[in-house]
Amino acid sequence: MMALVFQPHDLLWVTDLDDDDTLPEWFDRQDLQLRPVVVRREPTPVGRIAVGLRGSNRSQRHASYVNAASVLRVLTPEQIVNQQRWHDRNAVHPLPHWATLSQVAQVMAQAHLSWGITGSLGFELATGINTANHHSDIDLRIVSATPLNRDACRDIALQLTQREQRPDIQIETPYGAFAMSEWVVGEGRVLVKSQQGPYLTHTPWQPHY
Repeated sequence: MMALVFQPHDLLWVTDLDDDDTLPEWFDRQDLQLRPVVVRREPTPVGRIAVGLRGSNRSQRHASYVNAASVLRVLTPEQIVNQQRWHDRNAVHPLPHWATLSQVAQVMAQAHLSWGITGSLGFELATGINTANHHSDIDLRIVSATPLNRDACRDIALQLTQREQRPDIQIETPYGAFAMSEWVVGEGRVLVKSQQGPYLTHTPWQPHY
């Protein structure tokens, strides 16, 4: 059976952590029953996954690791979008972000793009735990194995910057992620965040050596 490959920002529900370091005081291993861990970008040996723990507020973050065998369930940012739970979330936890996500969904549908929600908004939509607040960013990603048309990206960016809340969109390629705002500016280099670390390139859809 082929091993599962998890992407940065995927949410994993796990049975335990594979962590040799001291865990923070605010974390209890029983939290894993309710709270998923978030895959982060770091080179790791086969079978070991770099993840982040989220507490009840922004200051409670901790880098950790899990063994692939301990993963019970995975939810991707794109699957969070497919659930469209922002339509009902405002009745439970009122925030202007939910209406903005509805507007984003319309823009992305017109562009025929698959997109995902990451960050605190994605975590809240996935778990039902109030982790976002009025100051939370709207972090999104577009996964694309092939180059995106720059003019099409400019059109999307223009439509979204007209909203009261401006989303931050990362484009995820097979070689790393970079900000769409950098891609639409011009023909210059973009900063790609890869598994091996950040680098600048004119060609983010090509391997960097």
